[in-house]
Amino acid sequence: MRAPATAQQLLDGYESMRAALPVARFPQRWSRARDLEELVDCYDVFFFDAFGVLNIGDTPIAGAARRLNSLRNAGRVVKMVSNAAVLPPLALWKKYRAMGFDLELADVVTSREALTLELLRTPARCWGVVASAGADIADLPGGLVHLGDQPNRMDDVEGFLLFTSLHHDPQARARLQRSLQQHPRPVWVANADLAAPRETGFSVQPGTLAQWLAQTTPVQPRLFGKPFAPVFDLALQRLPIGVPHTRVLMVGDTLHTDVLGGCSAGLRTALVVGQGVSAELDWAGAIDLTCIVPDHVIDHI
Repeated sequence: MRAPATAQQLLDGYESMRAALPVARFPQRWSRARDLEELVDCYDVFFFDAFGVLNIGDTPIAGAARRLNSLRNAGRVVKMVSNAAVLPPLALWKKYRAMGFDLELADVVTSREALTLELLRTPARCWGVVASAGADIADLPGGLVHLGDQPNRMDDVEGFLLFTSLHHDPQARARLQRSLQQHPRPVWVANADLAAPRETGFSVQPGTLAQWLAQTTPVQPRLFGKPFAPVFDLALQRLPIGVPHTRVLMVGDTLHTDVLGGCSAGLRTALVVGQGVSAELDWAGAIDLTCIVPDHVIDHI
């Protein structure tokens, strides 16, 4: 498994798994705007992707925190809706607060939370957590085996929760593959992204591992992050009663996760093309190629 070297390679990766992505209805055409200032009167709620929209890696994007504050001061509801799943919600919230984002804990909605809630609704089983050694999993319900700390327990568990891509650990990746080939069990994936933009390029994310397992084992992993419904359902549950979905704008830099996912949830969408993934892409050509059409195209938030 290799990280994509370009935004086009990332787009091609998502297109190769298009049949596994949600079905959505898109607007017939998109409109162009400079930034969200031109759209503030059109929406009551703004959902923001994190990587590529609010930050690149650990670096906040200039002006992003100020935009969130201005929307909130205008009486709008602001939420971060993210596939970031390595950190527990509290730790992730503290990270973004330290980067200057004035968010409440409930304003940070993650696919990790969506997976955790489903664990609480599901009959207990012994799950193996595929995470880096020493990773904090204290927020997850009990009955877990931390396979990053106990790799020899892989064949003992009744299912797997993926929080890392195992990109830098091919031996662990091969053990997981063999274990699932010999004894198929559920695989749940918090982060559905194939890759994420960082300061030095793209980093491989758990969605890539999930795609590989779907191709090489009898198991079809279950994904909880964008573009899939669980994380959107959780974000919508945190809105004031009575807000119609058509007054909610999902703002992101990726067609297949933010735009397709937002449209499949019945939301309006804005594709950010001056930063993040789409800044390195022929985004107009990508819209035509994929037929994933946002409501708005903006340069910056």
